[in-house]
This record gives sequence, structure tokens and C-alpha cells, in this order.
Amino acid sequence: MFERLGEIYTNKEVYLTDLDHDEVPALFWWFPNQEDFNPPPPLDETSIEKMERISSTVKVSRNEITEIMYSDIIPEEKIIRALEIKQEAGTLLKLLKECEADPDSKKGDTAALLSKCKTGLTEYETNLKTMDPLKFANDVKIESEFKNGLNVQLIPWMDNAEKITTTSLEKPTTFEHAQAVEKSCVLFAKDVRKANKVIAKIEEISKSLVNNKTTAEQQIEEQRVRFKKIASIAASRVESMRDLLIRWQEMTTSSEKDGMDFQPLTMFLKCYAVYFQ
Repeated sequence: MFERLGEIYTNKEVYLTDLDHDEVPALFWWFPNQEDFNPPPPLDETSIEKMERISSTVKVSRNEITEIMYSDIIPEEKIIRALEIKQEAGTLLKLLKECEADPDSKKGDTAALLSKCKTGLTEYETNLKTMDPLKFANDVKIESEFKNGLNVQLIPWMDNAEKITTTSLEKPTTFEHAQAVEKSCVLFAKDVRKANKVIAKIEEISKSLVNNKTTAEQQIEEQRVRFKKIASIAASRVESMRDLLIRWQEMTTSSEKDGMDFQPLTMFLKCYAVYFQ
């Protein structure tokens, strides 16, 4: 509906009257395109005309069902068109009953036409059952979950994680400060593991997409490349900080026991210089 209103605005489909536009709501300014109308059938339509209308409608709708089922149109459009066709099928069944109730439809060539029309409509109903709007609705749900997972959850996290990994760690000035830095590295590494699960979930959802599977795979692969760099830095930082804490503790213990052995001090200074160069 909103897309149609957008077209109305873009195409300037304004119904010109003597009324000033300020006197009526904006929605009443437009006049629909003539091709959007299907003229109603005549009131004196005969049974033969009704059967011809049933046959022609079934033929057109069969082609539309094929397009709905096997083309790349978006799931939202599939839902709308499928529901319209199912609604129209009810009208065709009503027409067929009207034809069957007409005594003239059981005579001569008209009876053969009625039998043919009835058989065609039965086959058409079978085709209709293969077109499930609930399945299309599930396709919409899957596509929404994929886009939400990729664009709302994963990519913003990646953007923030890259900022974290490209920012140097604080240089600890005390052992307690080093512990705090190590704790922040561990927390970030946990977030990285959660992000990996999000990627796996998004990848699983992408397998059920109806349209644009190749594009989805490419998008996921782009994020995997980014993720690998982030995960590598996160793991390296945790390992480095834990190693530094061990060296720091050994240096402190050495100082308390024997007035500072040079080997623990040397190892600590080397580690500190490498990790915070």
C-alpha cells in the first residue's frame, strides 16, 4: 500500500477538480491508473460467458502461480499475490455453481463446456494448494532474521571490536593495574566467542534464504575475514597479559626472598618491552 502511495506521489497522479486541495485530505487528491481496474462483469452475463471467464482466469492465474513459485520476486509480493489468487478462486467456484444451476448449461455443447470447465477448475484448485502463503511468510521471517543478525547485531559489533583491537592497551604501572588490564582483555575475548556463535547462527539462517543466497554468503565471508583478525588479536592479548602477570609475580617474589634476582627482573623487562613497545 505504501509503495503504491509513493508511486502516486512520484507520478503526480492528481485528480484535478474544482476543489481547492486545502479543502480535502491529501489522500483524495489522486486518481488511480486505469490499468489498475478490472471492469465488473455485465449483469446479464450468460452461463457460457461465465464459463469462458472462468477458463480465461484459470489460464492467467496458472501462469501467475508459476511466476510466484519459481521467480525471484520478494516474499512480501508473493504473499499478497497468492492471497489475491486464492480469494479469486472462491469467486470462480461461485461462478461454476451458478453455471451448474442453470438448466441451459446441461444441454448440447454447453454441457461439454461445463464439464471441461469443471475439470479445469478442479486441477486449478490442486495447483493452488502448492502455493502456501504461510511458507512465504516464513521466508519473510527468515530474511528479516538474517538482515537483523548481520546488519543490526554483527556488523556494529565488528566495527566497535576493530576500534578496540586497533587501540593500544594501557601500559600498567602496578601489578593491580596489570590485573585490571588482563581482566578487560578476558572480557573482550568472551565477547569474541559470543560473536563467533552469532556468525554461526547467521550462516545457518542464510542456508534457508530463498533469494540472494550467493550475496549472503559473500557478506558472511567478508565478516569472517574481519572476525579472524579481531579474534587473533584478542587471544594474543589475553596470552600476553597473563604471561606478563606471571613474570611480574615472579619478580615480586624474587625481590621479597633474595633482594631481587636479576633473572626474573630481566625476563619481566623483556616481556614488558615486547608487549608494550
